Amino acid sequence: MGRFDRHALIDGWDQQRLAEATVVVCGVGALGSQCAQALALAGVGRLVLCDPDDVSESNLSRAPLFRADDIGRPKAPTAARGLAALSPVTRVEARTAPLVSGVGLAELRDASLVVSCLDSLAARLQLAGRCQLAGAALLDGGTSAWGGEVRLYEPAGPCFGCGLTPRDRATQDDPWACADAVVPEAGASAPVSALIGSWLAVTAVRLLCGATTGPGVIRVDAAGGTATPVTVPRDPDCPLHSRIPADLVAPVPDTVLSTPADLTDHLAPEETVMTWAPLPGSPPTRESTRLADAPPRARLADLGVAPREILPVLRAGRPRGIRYLELAEADGKGTPR
Repeated sequence: MGRFDRHALIDGWDQQRLAEATVVVCGVGALGSQCAQALALAGVGRLVLCDPDDVSESNLSRAPLFRADDIGRPKAPTAARGLAALSPVTRVEARTAPLVSGVGLAELRDASLVVSCLDSLAARLQLAGRCQLAGAALLDGGTSAWGGEVRLYEPAGPCFGCGLTPRDRATQDDPWACADAVVPEAGASAPVSALIGSWLAVTAVRLLCGATTGPGVIRVDAAGGTATPVTVPRDPDCPLHSRIPADLVAPVPDTVLSTPADLTDHLAPEETVMTWAPLPGSPPTRESTRLADAPPRARLADLGVAPREILPVLRAGRPRGIRYLELAEADGKGTPR
């Protein structure tokens, strides 16, 4: 039998749609490895893995894509190599930068699905906010000692931030990298990571195949053997509900290999291009989000700008206004060479 012949026997399975799909997986530790592995084996055509962290010894008991020799290596490319061996039909791209620098808003917008397997509240909020800006559906998963949750958020419905208090939402200003955020130790195991990771993958495959799956939260209690739907209402005051208007976005031929000086060709004298995160370097540059404050010949990628990012452009004077520039792909794959 062929690689996917058994899939053809499943009612509602559409292998062609899976082959044409792009899924962005943010976080490829225990949960992300389990989910990405299942998606690759299912025949998803393209996976984009984003994780700035390195493999640690604790990952070895829960993440099937890592081995002892991988300790200290970056998670995303290490996982990508493992997935390529498992599923040669899947194109896997690895991003080792933090989220804001790793995956651009246009990539999130154009992806078939974004999957969050992050283990900090700050990281989840940041990804949720960027998916809202891009108008992207977000499938989020999290584990507990004996269970976890699978959450599907659609752009017009409630988001991850809707179920949180204003104080919890404020943590979106924390650094994205799990190594930087304060994450309390919690129990974790391979069986639970496999359970929630597989549930994420099943939900993702059904969505990619065109099945109707309503948004909401599924709370899984493995100890009690239950899976309970939980309704989270949309909070009209949630600050994450911001969308970039499509008619204000102008595609430009520049990429992350371009420079701030290149972008000035698309600006009026009173306009300034902004970034979504402070520029790297020493103060005062490190506190700035104005590309005009960066070295004019530095590559945008080196300034923390993500591939296919959508950058805001502010207009001073009267009338004040905002529009956006959408960066092009650097090499046809969305990543710089």
